[in-house]
Amino acid sequence: MSKKEGMAFGVTATSPKWNKTKYRGPTSTQELSRRDESHLSRLGKKQVLKRRFGMVSMLGMSTTLMLTWEGILVYFGSGLSNGGSAGLFCSYFISWVGFLAVMTSLAELASIAPTSSGQYHWVYMLSPVSIRKLLSYLTGWLSIAVWQAMVAMSGCLCATLIQGLLVLNHPESYDSKGWHGTLLIWSAVLLAFTVNSVLGRWLPKIEGFILYLHLLGFFAIVVPMLHLAKRVTAKEVFTQWNNDGGWNSMGLSFLVGMITTIGPFVGADGAVHMAEETHNAAIVVPWNIIITVMINGCLGLGMLLTTLFCMGDLESAMKTATGYPFIQIFFDSTHSYSGTTLMVCIPLILSYAACFGQFATASRQLWAFARDRGPPFSNRLLLVNPNSFLPMNAVIVTCSISLLLSLINIGSHQALNNILSFTVSSWEAASSIPLALLLWNRATGRIKTVSYSIDDDRPDKTLVWGPWRVPEPLGTCINAFALTWIVVAFFFSFWPGDRSVEPESMNYSSLMTGFWFVFGVGYYAVHGRKYYKGPVVET
Repeated sequence: MSKKEGMAFGVTATSPKWNKTKYRGPTSTQELSRRDESHLSRLGKKQVLKRRFGMVSMLGMSTTLMLTWEGILVYFGSGLSNGGSAGLFCSYFISWVGFLAVMTSLAELASIAPTSSGQYHWVYMLSPVSIRKLLSYLTGWLSIAVWQAMVAMSGCLCATLIQGLLVLNHPESYDSKGWHGTLLIWSAVLLAFTVNSVLGRWLPKIEGFILYLHLLGFFAIVVPMLHLAKRVTAKEVFTQWNNDGGWNSMGLSFLVGMITTIGPFVGADGAVHMAEETHNAAIVVPWNIIITVMINGCLGLGMLLTTLFCMGDLESAMKTATGYPFIQIFFDSTHSYSGTTLMVCIPLILSYAACFGQFATASRQLWAFARDRGPPFSNRLLLVNPNSFLPMNAVIVTCSISLLLSLINIGSHQALNNILSFTVSSWEAASSIPLALLLWNRATGRIKTVSYSIDDDRPDKTLVWGPWRVPEPLGTCINAFALTWIVVAFFFSFWPGDRSVEPESMNYSSLMTGFWFVFGVGYYAVHGRKYYKGPVVET
């Protein structure tokens, strides 16, 4: 292996002092910039995007694009069907702990290689030489699908929330149509496109402002509900188990319903793909990932408990014509159409705002993969606007893909659930590969804690920990638990919500994920392997 190839997957160390002394962080802006450029140079990449994000602005993007407490409101109904209120509460804790473990291990990788490429770059640097390119390519192929689908999913959420409000306020005159939803999805996608293109330079400031909306919006919903709603007892919340899906056991029903609490945590790694636009990325990105999961985990738990204690007549809420039980719960709490509308507008506005961050992350992931000659038309997608320092072609393609995906909504009202399941399963698949490889490298002692003079032809001795890591043996235990949890979650992400499956209630994520994976393998065999050689060396 040549020296340049080693640099390409971010495993050579250039500063022995960096790992021999305690990391204290940059002491000046110039030193910070030099350190960021040094990290990219070590990975074989040039600094072509402008670093505009700091901790607060990136935290705003990461927390809002996940839609955790907002997602709990939207999806908790299916969790009640499989598991009940007690099962929903338990599964939330399991999902939170599981995601925290996964994100901790991914944060360590983000510190080793702070690049927008993310998972597929890490897979390349951790894999055996014989399968490095194929595994890396398939990971990148899955990753771009995750983020492109996530933009469309949030747009679909915006559309269905608006339609739910129309049904609430005009139950007799409004007749919901699929094409109505598609046009509303387009409004969310085009707004996100505008923010990421025309207003791209101000995106960090916008995300910082949205962070405050995300936090204040939580209290703007929780406080009225706790004050106005009739609350049920703790015994009813923590002892009620349901198996409305007709599964053979309550345990199986519980595991099937767990996707309800997994979905709101997907996207916690969004900061990874913005690493090349973040100051002091080797430290800020890992901490951002962990803080994001902790903040959103706490907010999601608060919203879940509030909803469970204030849900009132569950049968009425589940049969609501609005399509969302939480809208009916809001109405039962306030007994006011205007009050309910105002409360629903909070997660609606934040869903639009989530599109901004998801759109940015999706375009950067696509751009990074194109930079390494991964997707079709890479020579166009890798271009960066010299004035705005934004990958505008990737931004335009992301917009186009989301607009096309929204057409699914015309033919199926279950589009949101199917896209959610596809996003969850693809993200779990793309993240499980680097987790498994990281555990293998840990077990074999390939990742070193200090820098030293190395033989570039011996890649098994060139991996060096970044400045952010979990001490051993805790790091290995967390890594092993994270891998175990994500494999179980991946398996159950394909299950339908009801044992009596009909075409309308079928979970098509297995078909969608399988098709995308097989298509990726085919494309790699026919075309991709000729051009994709792993992360391209630019320096």
